[in-house]
Amino acid sequence: MPPVTEIIIAAVMIVGTFFVAVASIGLLRLPDVFCRMHAVSKAGTLGVSLLILGPVLFFFTSEWGMALRGLLAIGFQFLTTPAATHLLSRAAYVTDYPLTERTAVDELEQFLDSVPDEVVGQE
Repeated sequence: MPPVTEIIIAAVMIVGTFFVAVASIGLLRLPDVFCRMHAVSKAGTLGVSLLILGPVLFFFTSEWGMALRGLLAIGFQFLTTPAATHLLSRAAYVTDYPLTERTAVDELEQFLDSVPDEVVGQE
C-alpha cells in the first residue's frame, strides 16, 4: 500500500475520532436531553462513519466484500441514527421532559400536545 494512502486512512480515522470525542463531550456538557441528542446524533454519525471509512479504504483494493460491508454500515448509520434521534426527542418532548431554563422559545408547543398524566400513569 502506498504511503499516501496510509496517510489518508490515518487522517480519516483521526478526524472520525475527533468527531466522536466532540459528541461525547457534548453528551456530558450540554444542558438538556434535546441538546445532548443533537450533539450525539450529528457528530456521532459523522464520527462513526469516518471511523468505518478508514478500514473501507484500507480493504478497498484487496477485499471487496469487506469494503462493501463497511459502505453498507455507513449507509445504515446515516439512515437509522437521525430517525432514531428524532423519535427519541419527540417522545421526550411529548412526555414533558423538562427543558433547560435557558430555552427562550418553545416553537413545538403549538404543534404537539403533551401526554395526559393518566396515560403516563397506566404504563
